[in-house]
Amino acid sequence: MVYSISAVDGEPAALDAVFAALAHQSRRDLVVYLARRSRPPRMTEVAVDNDLSPQLLNKHTAALEKAGLVHRERRGRERYLVLDAAALADAQAWIRDTRAFWEVQFESLDAYIRTLKGDADA
Repeated sequence: MVYSISAVDGEPAALDAVFAALAHQSRRDLVVYLARRSRPPRMTEVAVDNDLSPQLLNKHTAALEKAGLVHRERRGRERYLVLDAAALADAQAWIRDTRAFWEVQFESLDAYIRTLKGDADA
């Protein structure tokens, strides 16, 4: 059986941005923090809860925004940080397809090794 990794529906640059954003532990922590919230938190709340300076939070937020994982929402004088988990869909699809590809490759390799050992029926 031949199996190939399918192309992601989105732009390759968008997928790169998601993986680049998630490459940093602090940004992964922010995504988890936002996912666990029942409502979008204020930026100041995010900074305090994650022990980040406003400057560092802005830096990490910019990378997450570039990837489409979050956006800032202004309500009056306050700014809120909103998670957009839909941006993870292309990354999830790529991981799923890549995993399926390698599972088939390893199964094929295992079958080949069994034939070399003479265990084709095992």
